Amino acid sequence: MPTLARQFQRELGLSFIQWRNRLRLLRAQAALKEHHAIQDIAWQLGYSHPSAFIAMFRQHTGLSPERYRRQWRNHASDCI
Repeated sequence: MPTLARQFQRELGLSFIQWRNRLRLLRAQAALKEHHAIQDIAWQLGYSHPSAFIAMFRQHTGLSPERYRRQWRNHASDCI
């Protein structure tokens, strides 16, 4: 029987940590679009400090969470 880590890699092509980080990022993006506070998002995603969440978000998107939110808001208003 394969370990959970091997099964993740085989089925998804991602390690468990990569999958978890991708899920956190998708949840963060959705919460930012719903105007949740960055501190609340960080805690909901399991980060003990908002700065750790902000660093992860910036590493994966190239933007701070607040800048992502502003860009999304501007793009959404352009589509209306």
